[in-house]
Amino acid sequence: MHLHNLAEAIDLSLIAQQEAERRTMEILLNCYCREVAGPEGQLSVGPLFSKNDDSPASVRLALQRSGGRILQVHLSLTGSRLLTVVNGASTTGNFRYQSPLYHKSFGKPWVFLEWQALAGLLLRELSFKYGLPANDELMQQIHDSVVVTTAILNTSRPSRFSQEPLLAFIESEQSLVFGHPFHPAPKSRQGVSFEDILRYSPEMRASFSLHYFAVRREYLLQQSVIAASCDQIIAAQAPDNLVINEEFALIPTHPWQARYLLDHSSVAAAIRAGHIRNLGPHGENYYPTSSIRTLFNPRNSYFYKCSLNIRITNCVRKNAVYELESAVQVTRILRALKPDLQQQFPGLRILEEPAFMSIDLKTDNAQLDKEVTEGFGMILRQNFTDELLPGVTPLLAGALFGNHIYGEARICELLADKRQHGRMSFEEAAEQWFSGYVTEVMYPILYCYFAHGVIFEPHLQNVVIGVADGEPRQVFLRDFEGTKLVQTRYDEKQLAAISSRAREALWYSDEQGWKRVSYCLFVNNFCEAISQLGAGKPAMQNRLWSVVRHHLYAYQRHYGDNVSARRINALLNGEPFPGKANLINRFFKRPDRAFDYLPVNNPLGALLEDCRWN
Repeated sequence: MHLHNLAEAIDLSLIAQQEAERRTMEILLNCYCREVAGPEGQLSVGPLFSKNDDSPASVRLALQRSGGRILQVHLSLTGSRLLTVVNGASTTGNFRYQSPLYHKSFGKPWVFLEWQALAGLLLRELSFKYGLPANDELMQQIHDSVVVTTAILNTSRPSRFSQEPLLAFIESEQSLVFGHPFHPAPKSRQGVSFEDILRYSPEMRASFSLHYFAVRREYLLQQSVIAASCDQIIAAQAPDNLVINEEFALIPTHPWQARYLLDHSSVAAAIRAGHIRNLGPHGENYYPTSSIRTLFNPRNSYFYKCSLNIRITNCVRKNAVYELESAVQVTRILRALKPDLQQQFPGLRILEEPAFMSIDLKTDNAQLDKEVTEGFGMILRQNFTDELLPGVTPLLAGALFGNHIYGEARICELLADKRQHGRMSFEEAAEQWFSGYVTEVMYPILYCYFAHGVIFEPHLQNVVIGVADGEPRQVFLRDFEGTKLVQTRYDEKQLAAISSRAREALWYSDEQGWKRVSYCLFVNNFCEAISQLGAGKPAMQNRLWSVVRHHLYAYQRHYGDNVSARRINALLNGEPFPGKANLINRFFKRPDRAFDYLPVNNPLGALLEDCRWN
């Protein structure tokens, strides 16, 4: 019996590893196809080359079983080819894979590829293309991502959502098994031990107590746009056993970050001098959300967005001072706009970030002081407490549309009740559901940009959809780190409350703003939703894009002006969407703010007449 259980555990572990490696290869190849092979004409999708083709037997068998197509990528600089089977052509590069991946060098037979070999081939091709040495750091990030994904699959797999709304919300936040579908290392977490990854990652269904410090008030740095100060709000939510002198204020941190801070020379010196007290972990458990560093407790009126000196995908996730200021400034602006937005879009809720807190030790070392301030920086984000309509369950959009096969299962659950009550096919139910989703998400995003010059980042991790009876009823927009302002609409006088550095970070040109909105909304969000809902069904995907087309017309009719007409007409005529080049960006080791956009094919202009909404 013992040997049987051991064999079963080994088998499950091996299955998890194989699944993680397979998905890593799919994501890598999708990145390469969208960013390099597609734009440079080195990608083809079609039938077998000929009856006498020398492609591997497993490829021909996969073609027969799936009815798919051959995907071939030419690596022209290294003189080789990649071959696999996908379920069909994809206008936006969202390929679904039906067979293993093979590689062929000139004059040699096809060879089965594993993930390390594929990553090495693609990075070598990029090295030749850009005349740069091999990027060992990116290779390590991809390896880290495989290891973390394997651990996630070994620990837990998403199941049906709870009937209790806030528990279902936690489950959705903690269910992103695979991460960003167009990032070469979506689960990479550098700067933390594997043991801590297991203990603190949301995908492991983690929860833990906050680690508290007490700081003398003369070193407290904080700001608030509400009646209570940030330290008062923190104190009111702190555990009862944390009683401190009035000369001190409490500041909570993520347990990962507490270790970094305690190892910092300036923090250690401040503790020895009595300026800071290390109080340790206390109180109820908080749940890490999909961003890892934003923590949630249903009984707290606020999420805590903490700093983490850990590189997660592209960025070290610390809260710079200008980001702390910007969050509060965006809240000021949106509070002024709230009456108009609520009148226009009753289902819209924007989760404010009305206060922040950190520490300024005010020593003679500006760099060390900056590290401490960024390390302790934390932002309060509004909870759902007073915002959920009766019967509504908040679910992270990424849990439905950015989670591959697990997202598909979740969206099928939501559609099951709708199909049963309406006696409709899956396609009909999905089309109606998606139309409701687009209505809730797209209209306010476009309106905020065109009418008010506010640039949201509505990607799948920033959108929480409120669902009741299986239907989209509310949308919650969050995370002001990526929210920007059109510079021509907000001058220095309007932003006088913040530093020049914060103003510069907030300001975007019209063009920058439109690219950010377009990428997040149409590429990161709608492309993934349509790919998931219409997987393997090209006609259905066209129908879903026709839903988007219909709502763009409707937006222009109800809310549009000459400026929005120019932008929307360009999309309707097939102007490419702007896409983020995460693979190239990581290859060059660029910070996230330095990325440029690349064109992603836009299906809207090529829809047949019978695909139009009617």
